[in-house]
Amino acid sequence: MRSRPLVAAVLFVGLASALPAQTPVSVSGTDRFTLKARSNGVEYRVDVSLPPGLDTMSVRPPVFVVTDANLAFNTVHETVTMLGISGEMAPVIVVGVGYPETDGRGYTPAYIVNRTRDYTPTNAAGMPGGGGSAAFLAFLKDELVPMMEAKYRADPTRRGLGGHSLGGLFATYALLHEPGFFSRYWIGSPSLWWDNQLSFSWVPKVKAGATQPHGRAYLTVGAKESAVMVPPMQRMAVELKRNFPELRVGSQVYPDESHGSVVGGAISRALRFLYGEFGRPTVALSPAAKAEYAGEWTGTGLSLRLRPTARGLDLVHLQRADDGRHARRRLARYALLGGDDVSAVRGGARREGTDREAQGDDAGRDAGLCAGEEVRRALVPLSCT
Repeated sequence: MRSRPLVAAVLFVGLASALPAQTPVSVSGTDRFTLKARSNGVEYRVDVSLPPGLDTMSVRPPVFVVTDANLAFNTVHETVTMLGISGEMAPVIVVGVGYPETDGRGYTPAYIVNRTRDYTPTNAAGMPGGGGSAAFLAFLKDELVPMMEAKYRADPTRRGLGGHSLGGLFATYALLHEPGFFSRYWIGSPSLWWDNQLSFSWVPKVKAGATQPHGRAYLTVGAKESAVMVPPMQRMAVELKRNFPELRVGSQVYPDESHGSVVGGAISRALRFLYGEFGRPTVALSPAAKAEYAGEWTGTGLSLRLRPTARGLDLVHLQRADDGRHARRRLARYALLGGDDVSAVRGGARREGTDREAQGDDAGRDAGLCAGEEVRRALVPLSCT
């Protein structure tokens, strides 16, 4: 009877020794560095995800800052990658801000101390160690983001910020304390309960100020989160919509999702709302633009025919030598729109023998697509309805 465990142990050791040598896994397409902030003296771990083809993009992507990067950066990076492949969002440079942690568990006591300090506006009773939001925001505004935008020539008009839980509270803080800096916000399961729901007192002060929030904000929460989470998020969404007309606000309560399980879906929906087609306003082409783009376009291995419609242009025919169905789906999404900077960014139209796709933001300036031997540039008046 005693021989069986011994035989099993010997077999296990033999199988383990037969495994090939193992190496640590790194996330493809990302870089990492540490930076000590002047504003608070804290050393941060910064993870950066760059979109493919960044060096050749004529429409520069924005920086999207993600808090809680030790936990959320990889999820955001992979989500951006997949949505980019499917053409559901414009390229962004993801900058994840976390902390140098050697403990592989991620959510350690030291990590909790760091995030509580940085993501909360006050040192609230019962939750000591808070109150560092102002210094952390100064680090982003005056140090990290300018460095990233200078290095990668990023578009400052669409820079974004996203966070979950206390990170969502911090995103709310940034929106209402530096409303002119970011223009895209994901506010995920925000801890608006902090310090007796202090965040709601910021709204009237900002409304009375000279600089108003603008751009887009998307608020999310899981339906299975507690009563201190769901109603405050819904109330904040209403307050933002009511008080700041230049800020387009979306929100979603996710059925059957908890504080932890909601994160993946919330990130995907938020990115599409902030930088993609989800929630996009209708963009109408001018009559002159319709006349300019309508007709037959041909290039090496590609031809398409565009027809004027009430909204803009309709792709009525497409022929491509390699993969017509894939090209139809991708071109149809972008060929309908024109922009004041008609630029090839990646994938779609033929330019100098490579496939590129026209993408851009939706703030009255969508990058349009003309397929031919060269991608043409034109000034096209747009109206968002």
